[in-house]
Amino acid sequence: MFHLPHVKRLYDLVDAMAMGNHWRAYIDAFLYGCRMKNLSHNTISGYAERLGYLARFLDENGVDIEDVAKVHLQDYVMSLINNPKISDATVNGRITVYKIFWNYLVDEELWEKPNPTSRLRKIKAERRIKDVLTPEQISKAAATANKKTFLGYRDYCMLVLLFDTMIRRNEMLTLTIENVDLRQGLIKVLGKGNKERYVAMGSKMQKVMHFYFQRWRKEMQGEFVFCTQQGRQLDKDNCRQIVWRMGRKVGIHISPHLIRHSAATWFIRTGGSPAVLQKIMGHTSPVITAGYTHLNYDDLLKASQKFSPGNAVAA
Repeated sequence: MFHLPHVKRLYDLVDAMAMGNHWRAYIDAFLYGCRMKNLSHNTISGYAERLGYLARFLDENGVDIEDVAKVHLQDYVMSLINNPKISDATVNGRITVYKIFWNYLVDEELWEKPNPTSRLRKIKAERRIKDVLTPEQISKAAATANKKTFLGYRDYCMLVLLFDTMIRRNEMLTLTIENVDLRQGLIKVLGKGNKERYVAMGSKMQKVMHFYFQRWRKEMQGEFVFCTQQGRQLDKDNCRQIVWRMGRKVGIHISPHLIRHSAATWFIRTGGSPAVLQKIMGHTSPVITAGYTHLNYDDLLKASQKFSPGNAVAA
């Protein structure tokens, strides 16, 4: 796990701290537990990043981890709330990780003092309506790619695949050639928790992927579908930048996560089943899927007129 950037940075941070020895012991134990649970590298990296933020705050305030109490965590949370650049969701995400961390230490009997995260409450986050990209906007962004080059067609294919299949960025970047079945129009992706699932491609996407393989990809080395010109796997930041630049050229803010959210919304708007969407997106709970979809008032009105039980009642 030490090769993960955020994990390495966390270790480097606590090793440089005046009170880093105790931190390292607890982090070693926690990361071992994460490995035993077979958590994905992305999840572990996210935990490490958030623990690093807290460790830095405590060190700057002269608090040894052995002395951490609820009041120290509350002080940290208040510092986040007072920062206008940090969203409510970000604050709650960090609280969640700290609860997971200390709950693990308590469960493993590694922490003998009162759990500092006990009754540490999340803040009431504002419910904001998320932006939704339209298919027309995706088309405009995709049209900026130079499809006469490998890089251009690769970027075009990536953008369309994200919108067509609603897979996660990391699922796309880890997609291998052997897990693409063009004949049946299926791809096998590795999702969160290292769970595999099959996702179908639309007929247009099949054609795009087929041309990408035949014209460009087969000449490259490596096992990953989307790679560099040297055949190496693309990293997450590179992918995000590629998508962002395509959107910027037409004045649209685009990110892989926003594409996934928008595609899920359009799937529901056009009559797709929420249960099917849950399977496509790889969610274990319909509540999670609901968070990715956004229906506006027009959608609700149309659905009400079309499916209202009251319309079936005789006047």
